[in-house]
Amino acid sequence: MQKLISKYGLAAHLAFLAVAPLFLFPHFAASTIATVELWLSLFAAIWLVMEPSRRAGEMLHDARFRVMGAILHDPLFWVMVALTLFAGLRWANTGVGTAYDLEKELWSIRSPHVAIFPGSVKDAGFLPFSIALAATVLLAGCRHALGKAARMSYLFTSSSLAGLAAIVGAVLLKEEHLAIQAATKCVLTNASYVGAAFGLHFLAAVAVLPGVFECRWNKLLILFALSIGGTATGLYFFSPVVVTMAFLAAGLLLLIAALAYSGFFLGGSTAFKCAASLVVSVLIPVLCVMWLSSDEVNAARLPVLSGDFDKCFADGFAETRDLLSSISSKVWEENRWMGTGIGSFALDVRFNAAPEDWSVLKAGQLTPLNGWWYLLVERGIVGALALALVLAFLCWTFIRRLIAALGKDFFFPACVLGPVACLVIVAETFIDTSFLRVDVMLALAGQMAIAASFFPVPVAKAKKEDVKLKAGN
Repeated sequence: MQKLISKYGLAAHLAFLAVAPLFLFPHFAASTIATVELWLSLFAAIWLVMEPSRRAGEMLHDARFRVMGAILHDPLFWVMVALTLFAGLRWANTGVGTAYDLEKELWSIRSPHVAIFPGSVKDAGFLPFSIALAATVLLAGCRHALGKAARMSYLFTSSSLAGLAAIVGAVLLKEEHLAIQAATKCVLTNASYVGAAFGLHFLAAVAVLPGVFECRWNKLLILFALSIGGTATGLYFFSPVVVTMAFLAAGLLLLIAALAYSGFFLGGSTAFKCAASLVVSVLIPVLCVMWLSSDEVNAARLPVLSGDFDKCFADGFAETRDLLSSISSKVWEENRWMGTGIGSFALDVRFNAAPEDWSVLKAGQLTPLNGWWYLLVERGIVGALALALVLAFLCWTFIRRLIAALGKDFFFPACVLGPVACLVIVAETFIDTSFLRVDVMLALAGQMAIAASFFPVPVAKAKKEDVKLKAGN
């Protein structure tokens, strides 16, 4: 048991860090979720320092020295530290809101306390700050502290927990839980859908399918069925149907990669077992739809999944999207670099929509229907470049490790997971703002980092690490 905890404890803590918001969102406010994420980040950081994965014949103190050296020499780690401080500054620089000018008798949007710095509406910056801190720990762990089996364990554990969260959500829907009912409606006024996070974990579950048999975790196949079937259930219940279709298409691509890997490297019998396990997993979403789903949810999704593609988008989607994009462009032109502040888009719409626009828009519009405009309006060019910088580092690591791994054997279904998940989220961002959710950002960050880590370590880098380790001893 002690060996098991030592080997997989860090992976489990990182998985809890990534998946916790999926259990919390129906019951708690954003501030509570942010607080939980900060505490989980602390626990994960302790495990990262104390119990990293060990290589064959490596002592624990040597593993700690190696991992800490790799983290401290990783430019992305310091970028994430800087972005965390940046997010903390934005959280502290509140003041964005409405103000009334007595002399002019006009309402206006008030700037943050320090206008030259990025700002936020009161308390709106707390969750982005916790995301930045949690992502710093998650990326450090997934990039440097997990061995192959632990990486498999991370994907398996996170997808299984996400599947469990989806099943719990489906049961709460049957019990008419108000927050769950609201999440299944996928309204246009708040185009941020938790189903995107379930979709990412669904892709992870499909990618790690051969790894379950490669690691001989046969006793955990019931949990594996939960990971694929449960996350597919969450994708169905909590996503617009067009998003569900996009993730299912990506899942099919990963399934082909998983079965190909099983057939070539693990044998035809293992490929058959993978296919059989997938068939069993499909029973979970089917039964959940039959027993737990509501007529409203099924009416919005089943016709499209059956081939009636005319109902892929909600009524008025295109017109509303174009109008909100036009308003977003106008607002961004006036606040290009720093944006108007986290949580300010609802105010921007109120002050910039023309009277005739309200025949299209609905009251309480919180987001546009284009995540790229949402990013630019609230965070400006500086905020957009910050996210782009992190993505660029992850992509560069992936490409560099891919080139070095050509001609070698590696677990390529998980390697394919990173770019496929990233492309799906990029495509989805053209129609919603889900990519800025805490559960989506953490899931995607972990999968991008894990995908690159599955490539073999370049020989030159491995020798350099050995020299540093011997020098340290």
